[in-house]
Amino acid sequence: MGAASAGTPGGRRPTTHILCFEEVGDCTLERVARESVPGDAVEMHGPADFVRRLHRFGLRDGVAVSQRNRVACSWWLAPALGTSAIEGTAPASPDGVDAGHGFRVAYGPRAQWLTARAAQQGFAARPPFPLPDPQEAEAAPIASVPAELPPDAAAGWPEGRRARIRRELGLMPHECAVLVAGDPSEWIDLHFAARAFAMARVGGAPLRMVVSPRSARIAQMAEFLARAAHAKPIVADERADRPWELLPALDASVHDQDGVATLPLHCRGWRAISEGERALAAQPMSPLPALWSLACGRPAFVHRAIDLGAHAAHPQVHRFGDDVAQLARGLHAVASGLHALASSASAASR
Repeated sequence: MGAASAGTPGGRRPTTHILCFEEVGDCTLERVARESVPGDAVEMHGPADFVRRLHRFGLRDGVAVSQRNRVACSWWLAPALGTSAIEGTAPASPDGVDAGHGFRVAYGPRAQWLTARAAQQGFAARPPFPLPDPQEAEAAPIASVPAELPPDAAAGWPEGRRARIRRELGLMPHECAVLVAGDPSEWIDLHFAARAFAMARVGGAPLRMVVSPRSARIAQMAEFLARAAHAKPIVADERADRPWELLPALDASVHDQDGVATLPLHCRGWRAISEGERALAAQPMSPLPALWSLACGRPAFVHRAIDLGAHAAHPQVHRFGDDVAQLARGLHAVASGLHALASSASAASR
């Protein structure tokens, strides 16, 4: 990442991570907490609870945290400068970057815009997001896809934990449990996945959908699955926002595009239409939930709009687009494969 300098362990130049609560979920917060080291800084745009969530993921001592929030649901009305330090942390400089911080990384276009505005002080450009001027965007490049997969979440699991979690979720041993996840979960439109699940179930696949309670229209999609495919209820569990807590007990995952593209009213999450915008624009979805699936050795069905970087060629990655039958066939194949493995294991034990 450039020439080494003092300030962080190993002489690495410090990094400032810029986060906006409207566009990141627990996967991104966990990544920042895991990757930041003493001497780094985190600039958080959002309420104080947003900062507390970051600390719950084990942010290291010595990482400076600053926070600012929007005014009347508007980032344009919020002051460009004047961050406030969080109790127990060192305050960052007014523009969110300490003098020794050679790198600023934004985790989304809103965070990028806010950084450009603060860094240049006189920055007058208004939304929409992302920044229309590439030079302004250079103030904080969008975070790249991690080169390494997250740690294997199941490595430290005691024997029997998988079975216990499946019981907690109400999953039967023969059911193929699939996590439908995004970061943030509020952006997920479950309709496309539900149609694919219904088609696969009609074909005989014993699928169960597991989602975050933050996802939109869970009740409506559960009713649709019951009518179309006699499916059991969708499993909603808050641990779905943290895939590493569930995926080792599940069988696969699905990661769709930003639901604003198809269902803008329900899938906007905390995003607000800013001055200069006629409507919300779909944003790139984070690859992190899919990478957790790969780290846990689970097949990941990933919309072609999601950038997986060097992990795009991973053998467990299955791409899909607008053809719902394609996703249905993939889910059916996974469920059939699990059934075949279970049958072989049962026969071998006799």
